Amino acid sequence: MLWLAAGVLVAQEVRARGAGRHRRAARRGRRHGRGDRAGTAADRRTRRGAAGAVSEAGAEAVASARAARESARRLALLLGLAIAAIPSLPVLLLYLPTRIGTARERRELGDALAAGDPAVDELLAWRAVAQLPYRTLSRVSDDPVRDLEEGDHAALADAELAWFGVERPDGSAA
Repeated sequence: MLWLAAGVLVAQEVRARGAGRHRRAARRGRRHGRGDRAGTAADRRTRRGAAGAVSEAGAEAVASARAARESARRLALLLGLAIAAIPSLPVLLLYLPTRIGTARERRELGDALAAGDPAVDELLAWRAVAQLPYRTLSRVSDDPVRDLEEGDHAALADAELAWFGVERPDGSAA
């Protein structure tokens, strides 16, 4: 969250700085584009050509300031997005697929339990022996391998379900 806030703040700061500088340039261009209105009629006639050139230069300065303002706005947006997104991407790319996969597996496991397939308990018992820490297994069974060999899968399957965070559809033990 901190990176998102930093990205927004940087974007606002860049936009504000760019807009202020380009407004000043546009005001200078408009000011120069008016030309000098002082002097006699003869002076004004001789300066009309120069005033036209100054007016053109002023118009170009205004157009340039507008283009620069738009460019600064785009830069502010891209910089803000980069600052907000770059630190978040590794977390999303590493955490999200694992989280989605785990949720899918829990859902499929719940569906298999609801179907009442007895092979699911055996599979869960084997997974429990393969994956659960010894300390957890020793609380569930005195000899987990013997339980597997004798077909006593209920306690081991329930331990695996508890570790995985899935409840049986009927709420009972195996």
